[in-house]
Amino acid sequence: MNQTKSLLLKIRSAIEDGRLSGKQVPIADMKQCVYQELQVNRGTFTERQYMEVLERFETMCGNIPEDMADKGKLLLLTDALLLCTDMISQTVYALANRDYWLYKHGQEAENGEIGGIIDYIDRERRIDLISYDFVKEYRNLPVAVCVDESCDMRFVLYKGRKMYFPRRWNEEKIVNYYRTVVMEQDRRSPHCYAHASHGVGEGDIVVDAGAAEGIFSLDCIDRASRLYLIEADPEWIEALEQTFREERGKVQIIYGFLDSFHDGIHVNLDTLFDKEEIHYLKMDIEGAEKAALAGALRTLDRCGNIRCAICSYHCREDEQSIRDTLESHGFTVETSRGYMCPDWTMEAYLNAELRRGIVFGRKGDEACHGGKSAV
Repeated sequence: MNQTKSLLLKIRSAIEDGRLSGKQVPIADMKQCVYQELQVNRGTFTERQYMEVLERFETMCGNIPEDMADKGKLLLLTDALLLCTDMISQTVYALANRDYWLYKHGQEAENGEIGGIIDYIDRERRIDLISYDFVKEYRNLPVAVCVDESCDMRFVLYKGRKMYFPRRWNEEKIVNYYRTVVMEQDRRSPHCYAHASHGVGEGDIVVDAGAAEGIFSLDCIDRASRLYLIEADPEWIEALEQTFREERGKVQIIYGFLDSFHDGIHVNLDTLFDKEEIHYLKMDIEGAEKAALAGALRTLDRCGNIRCAICSYHCREDEQSIRDTLESHGFTVETSRGYMCPDWTMEAYLNAELRRGIVFGRKGDEACHGGKSAV
């Protein structure tokens, strides 16, 4: 373990147990130590890798002022700096090569879904959350960011509709984010919500849990009879209100954290939709999917004609857990094609983990409500 990481671990421990108060944390020194570590290890990077890590490091540092006193945010900063020291080590970057991935997945390398990832890593010398060649088509996708002077918020035209973004986001952040979300919904992506037999049909009542920028709802708004958008980030709530301001007759935006219980800002589907028939449920809520499904068991039982797309890549056990829950309530289940490579934990990175992006479920006959399933 290098000295920088050892020092950061000691500081984190002291923050956590209260030995260091917020004002005593040497934020500037911590940032400088990691920056120097970055410089020392620069020779282990390709130039592109170096610039990407440096950019992320500078963005992270810029988001945390040096007079920050909030304990939770200080712990998050320390964790991010620790991850940065791991990501710039020679050992970790040595993993981004064909030999290591063949060692981990050699018996499956003939499988196109896995072989494509190994080929991508071999050529690009990097591991991305979605590590397939098609992602390169989006890296320089032209994106025109406009300003709506009526609300002083930025937007991008998406399929003829204005997709708004948080008020504090600058143009560069919007461009990068937009490229990512449209790439994720490419039909070749393991994160794509569209599915021929598990899609939103004409006249469906749809729940979009973890709506964020609203791309899923924008894709199905013309088919759905009603949409409920659930989002826990106030900045996205404001943006969604602008994106769907002309559709408020069929769109309801709900602020809250989807959970197994219903209390305060924690909401669950069984309480929200106690009597309403739901036809489609999309869920992408950063690892809270299992808890949210636990709060939707009556809904899953009661609704006889329901389809869903549930994200399953956030936690290692999510795919099996989501499968089990849906199957126990009468759903037929399958997953999206391809795999995602979780890159936010060192354990997943070191184990060269592969996870399915979406679990799709279907129960009943879509013809019952007069709609034909669509992607």
